[in-house]
Amino acid sequence: ASPLRDVYKRQKHTYADVVFELERTGHGFSAEGLAALEAIRADYADRVADDESHETDVRLEVATTTRTVTLEGILPADHEGVITDCWDVVSDPDYWFPLGWPQQGYIHRRSAEPTIPGREPVVEAFPRLKTRQPSTAVDTGTLRSITDPGRYDRGERYYEQGSVTEIERVDDHLQATVQGSRPYDVQVTLSNGSYVEGECSCPDDATPCKHIVAAVLASGDVKPIGDDRSLEDALESASTEDLRDLLRSFADEDITARKRIYDELDG
Repeated sequence: ASPLRDVYKRQKHTYADVVFELERTGHGFSAEGLAALEAIRADYADRVADDESHETDVRLEVATTTRTVTLEGILPADHEGVITDCWDVVSDPDYWFPLGWPQQGYIHRRSAEPTIPGREPVVEAFPRLKTRQPSTAVDTGTLRSITDPGRYDRGERYYEQGSVTEIERVDDHLQATVQGSRPYDVQVTLSNGSYVEGECSCPDDATPCKHIVAAVLASGDVKPIGDDRSLEDALESASTEDLRDLLRSFADEDITARKRIYDELDG
């Protein structure tokens, strides 16, 4: 997996910042990674120490969570060389460690118009690595045909970036959390790998939305429980005592289930 999100140049006045981000990946740069970047910073500082056009300190600024590291005080003409020097460090998973939920995605570099800091288009200056692909068991053709193209493409990117977490599939029912601008809860009904219907807690009224698309694409990543026999078969083969024990455990674990048992059986 390669969760490096962005590498880009942000130019301010005379100097440029080179920014390395693991944004929204659940990873940060490890102490070893920071040490390797510090060595590159020190080497560059030595190289420009006698350059009269360079009149500021070369600094390595690390964000609180170490998700973002910035090399400051780079001459604009040197930024590509600095990125090249750093590339083996920032693109090596051995220099990352998980901070939260993991996400897989792309390795890429961004470049910027100096007059528009922070609005950098993606360029293919370095090769991209797509880390995930939908299982062949997932009917992507049907899903694409019923989804708005823009929503499908965004959902596919969410899946490729590993935004689908806490995924569970029981027979043809799927539930998952999809990390968008915040976590969204998704529930989907499938039939032989094809999307039938779904619900999402996001504000998008379209169905399927991009979060549902991502969850369906991820459905092939998990082995469904109950794929060898139906729920009806499981209930038919269970003893009365087993069913009572199961209902008791539901009642103990979930007050809603407990109330429903009273409501259904007191009638």
